[in-house]
Amino acid sequence: MNPISAFFVRNIIAVFFFYGLAFFAMGLALLLASRRTSQFTFARAIIPLAIFGILHGLHEWIEMYQKIATLTSGYVPTEAHEVTRLAFLVGSFAMLAAFGFTLVNRPRQKWTRIWLPVAAMIGIWLVIVPAAARVTHATAGETVAQADVLSRYTLGIPAALLGAWALMTQQRTFREHEMPQFGRDLIWATTALLLYGVVGQIFVRKTALFPSTVINSELFLQWFGVPVQLFRGVMAAVLAIFMIRALNAFDIENERRLETSNQARLDAQANALETERRISRERQRLNAELRQTARELGLMLELSNLLARPLALQDRLDGVLQRLLHSLAFTNAGLILLRSRSSGEIDVRAAGGYDQAQDGQAGDLRSERRQQAEDLGRQCALLGSALCLHADGEILEVQLQQASEEAPCQRHPSPIVVVAVPLVSRVQVIGSLVLAQSTGNQQPMTLDDIELLLAVAQQLGLSIENARLAQDAQEREQVLADLLHQVVEAQEAERQRIARELHDATGQALTAIALGLRGMETQLERGTSDTAMLSSNVREIKSFSTNALGELRQIISDLRPPILDDMGLAAALKWYVQGFEGRRGIAGTFVLEGAPLRLPSEFETVLFRIAQESLTNVAKHAEASAVTVLLRFTPGTVSLLVEDDGRGFDANTRGLGGWGLLGMQERASLLGGQCRVDSTAGEGTRVWTTVPLPAELLEMNYDTSKPVVG
Repeated sequence: MNPISAFFVRNIIAVFFFYGLAFFAMGLALLLASRRTSQFTFARAIIPLAIFGILHGLHEWIEMYQKIATLTSGYVPTEAHEVTRLAFLVGSFAMLAAFGFTLVNRPRQKWTRIWLPVAAMIGIWLVIVPAAARVTHATAGETVAQADVLSRYTLGIPAALLGAWALMTQQRTFREHEMPQFGRDLIWATTALLLYGVVGQIFVRKTALFPSTVINSELFLQWFGVPVQLFRGVMAAVLAIFMIRALNAFDIENERRLETSNQARLDAQANALETERRISRERQRLNAELRQTARELGLMLELSNLLARPLALQDRLDGVLQRLLHSLAFTNAGLILLRSRSSGEIDVRAAGGYDQAQDGQAGDLRSERRQQAEDLGRQCALLGSALCLHADGEILEVQLQQASEEAPCQRHPSPIVVVAVPLVSRVQVIGSLVLAQSTGNQQPMTLDDIELLLAVAQQLGLSIENARLAQDAQEREQVLADLLHQVVEAQEAERQRIARELHDATGQALTAIALGLRGMETQLERGTSDTAMLSSNVREIKSFSTNALGELRQIISDLRPPILDDMGLAAALKWYVQGFEGRRGIAGTFVLEGAPLRLPSEFETVLFRIAQESLTNVAKHAEASAVTVLLRFTPGTVSLLVEDDGRGFDANTRGLGGWGLLGMQERASLLGGQCRVDSTAGEGTRVWTTVPLPAELLEMNYDTSKPVVG
């Protein structure tokens, strides 16, 4: 034995201490590092490896104390002591195997994937130990020694190989996380674990088991000149050093996590600042929109109050336009155009911003811009859609359904100078509202401004319709008042006529009858015997009474002919035309077309009165020689025509102001019909009346055969 070998043999207790200290220190260091959080699988396997180091270190120190006791007091280990030491050794190898299984399994695997294989390895060892003792006929002490050797063969070497393989897989993980230096540390740790687990555990104490009979610690001392415990201790120290160095990966990971957290916090702060700035900008925008909306709502409220006032239409239009020009910043001139209900012409009804008296070029420019606004307003009213005129003369249709950035008016390079929106009432375009920039000092117009104008136009259109309806109602009321006045006058005139006829005709006849009867009474009182005279007087009185009765019947017939109620409209008109010819000396012709029907009383009365009034007008004003009355029954309507060959009149200049003509139109409108008067000076007059038949008569078929003339 060389001096070096002798030195280590003499100091084998120090070797055991160094050997146990290396593993125990590694175990403590790993156990302290296990408190750290990490995303590496290596962090989960630290605890089994730390327990392996602590248990294996305690095993070596137990063996050290046994040797110390043997050298100092002649101590001989008991079976219980050896079994306790052996339990620490087996437990350490089991923890090393658990370390390997933990590393090679995926994260969050069930515990059975780790501990069942470990339990299986221990079970195999427990089976092999008694079997080997039975084969070698070993004593109790020899059995414990064989169990030590078999634990290294069946547990230590496989666990070391598994741990080395697991460490190699983990070093690739470090490289993937850009920590190659720790991957190199794991390679050195893997090398130390392989040397410790394979070489160090092959050379065991000498027992009766093969190959310990040949390859044992004594052979290692002969070959290498140092005890195998020293080799194991050196490998344990190397393993501890590089494992502890690999633990610095957790510090780097924590630093990176901290940097990531700080960067995330900085990003979050930056995002929060940006969000706050964005919120501030959005708040400013919303406040501006809110102020704009409040101004618009205030404007709409003012316009509503203005339009709700009982003002004339012209006052409403002027007030609305002035309020718009005063309140809106994007315009300083405007027009309101309305379509005439009679002629259909579109004319300017209100204007503002163009009335300043200016001479020279500025005045010409203002006049030109007003003409542009009028033309655009008329075009808008004709098309029924909003239009915008740009400074370059381009006219585009406003399409509000598109986004602002896609709208043609907004994408056009030239600014809007005039915008016209239609005024709609009852789905009909009645005019347009035009706002313009007579000078270039106003804000540019936007689609929001045009939307506001459309809302104003809608409200204005309703107000115009209401004003027109109110005006029509007033005119209607005035007409009704005039009609009532005319009716009262007509009633009084009719009463006067009846009174005159009763006084002039019937009254005189009755007076003559009374005088004749008084004369006969006087003659009878005197006892006259002139019967011829009395007979003559009776005949004369009889003639007077007959004439009076006929005149009274004529008056009654003029008021309400019984034939109208008894035989219907056609017979009444025929009778009246014949009577009219006899009384007035004007040739009268009655024509009936279609099969006559009995109409409701109010229909027959109205048509008869229209014919009666028309014939009265012919007798009074026409200077006609002939008149024709046509009554026509057609499917759905009944028509009445009164035509004369008189002097006529100019309907365009004279109008229909007369009570008779206006009354006929009113009577026809009461039945849902219409009465039209066509007349030309020197060419006679035609009064056409058409009335729809009642609903109960619409399903009947009419015979439009040859007309009946009477």
